[in-house]
Amino acid sequence: MVNERVNIRDKHGSTKRVAKVLLVVFSIILVLLIVFAAGYLLKKPTYVEVFLVNPIGELVVANTNAEGVVNVPAVIEQAVIEFDSDYINYILAALGTGYLHKSILGGNPFLELVLEDETWHAEIIKGMPNSALGSIDDEDLRITLSKEEAVKAILSEDVGQFMKDSYSSGNLGIDMVANKAELFAKGYLDMYKELTGEEISVE
Repeated sequence: MVNERVNIRDKHGSTKRVAKVLLVVFSIILVLLIVFAAGYLLKKPTYVEVFLVNPIGELVVANTNAEGVVNVPAVIEQAVIEFDSDYINYILAALGTGYLHKSILGGNPFLELVLEDETWHAEIIKGMPNSALGSIDDEDLRITLSKEEAVKAILSEDVGQFMKDSYSSGNLGIDMVANKAELFAKGYLDMYKELTGEEISVE
């Protein structure tokens, strides 16, 4: 009959419904990723305690007389000669590598240290510095100081405070090589603030 209703099925209807469902799912996943990333980047700085044995301990004992007086110049002279990766690791831990961590993209922090005629580099894994002799091309931060200043820091009662004073007096240099967003993602800005007292905003 002419009055009968005719149902015409849209052959693309099911495809449109699937597309809408996928769009909703994708949107939810995207929102969750953004929230996760924001939470990761904006969380309060965490600090991993790093405990290392003082590499100059045996030298101090060897240069201490019967009265308990340490021959500091002799210790410094010998320590500068014997300078190795243990010294670098100890210094870096004192500088605050416990603040450093992988970025959200998964890259570990890398630092370069220039000590007069030698260049060292270190990869930080879960706050622990692992250093080796030689320069690298993709460092995040470069630290410059003399071996003697480094040895004096290790000999000091408070290495962290010695480093802060060393930075203030110009005996310790810090150059940010990576962009600020990358430095922020790896925890360097917290480390930098703790060392220098200066706040750096991410542009």
